[in-house]
Amino acid sequence: MGRESAEMINAHKLDLGRGWFRASGADGDVVISSRMRLGRNFDGHVFTDLLNDSDREALAGRLRAVVQGHNDTFSRLQLAHNDREILPVLLERGLLNSGGGSIDEVFVRADQGCVIIPFDREHLTLVGVRSGLDLRGIHDDLSRMADRVDRDLPFAVSLHWGYVAADPMQSGALLQASVLLHLPALVELGDPNAALQAAERRGIRLGRFHSAQANSLANVYQLKTGAVAGASEEQITVQLEETVRGLVHYEREARLQLLQSRRQDTAESVERAIGLLRYTPAIAADEAMALLSWIRLGVALELTEEISMEEVTALLFVSQRCHLMHAVSACGTHTGDEDDRRAQLLRQRLAATS
Repeated sequence: MGRESAEMINAHKLDLGRGWFRASGADGDVVISSRMRLGRNFDGHVFTDLLNDSDREALAGRLRAVVQGHNDTFSRLQLAHNDREILPVLLERGLLNSGGGSIDEVFVRADQGCVIIPFDREHLTLVGVRSGLDLRGIHDDLSRMADRVDRDLPFAVSLHWGYVAADPMQSGALLQASVLLHLPALVELGDPNAALQAAERRGIRLGRFHSAQANSLANVYQLKTGAVAGASEEQITVQLEETVRGLVHYEREARLQLLQSRRQDTAESVERAIGLLRYTPAIAADEAMALLSWIRLGVALELTEEISMEEVTALLFVSQRCHLMHAVSACGTHTGDEDDRRAQLLRQRLAATS
């Protein structure tokens, strides 16, 4: 790809004021987000770890040309330059799997619902994230994009193995999917492990919300597909969808029990959380997440109209450490520590809704 085309991609700056979490989605009272990752390798080329520099750059240039020719607008982040500081923000938003140590560049679509990652394990990785339960919508989106790339850079595929991966045990659909669930009522009424263990018996793994040291942060759980060698993309999607719908049902039943048996206490907890975040001078991440969880539950149960579901969901992410640090860097101010800046953000957002 020529210099002019590369500059056209670079000209589209990434607007971090946007994000998938600012939209509503199906079953959004319980399901925060759906995520899917497609991996693909190009036919006729050695795997990523074995590529020499010249072949890697040649493939990267051809892929840039495909992205440039796509109807959607993408921002190209060059990680050898200052763009690397945005990586932790994309990680907190679920758009990346890791810190990107081996990645040279990332393409982020304008709506921030899709990223294209060259040479992260496979030659090509496509990641889609949407609000609510929308695995099929993401799959359709990523499949259209993969088809567009496949026309110019054919994928390595085998009738026996499916899409070929460096590790034969990973070959097949080369698809991973996950869902973030907000389960405060199940937690409040008792241990949610029974429902979660039922999910694990179906091959669904309980993962970690990115910033957590335990399986749940602010009653947010991540369910993701486990080992799926030999399973089709449809089978993987259906398995996770059915598991999620079961947990959505259990959580809604638990919320009804809360309303029937502890409505006043629940409403007071919601109002207390709003008051604390509206006036706190400083607050740690785990405490902020716990209070935001109460507020999100209150919105879902119609116990408060102080804030919208989309806004409180966005606050779960934009009040994370890397978002705060990037905001400080972008505006050029360095006053206060992380807890001060988090409190300031939350005060401003909640004041704006009052």
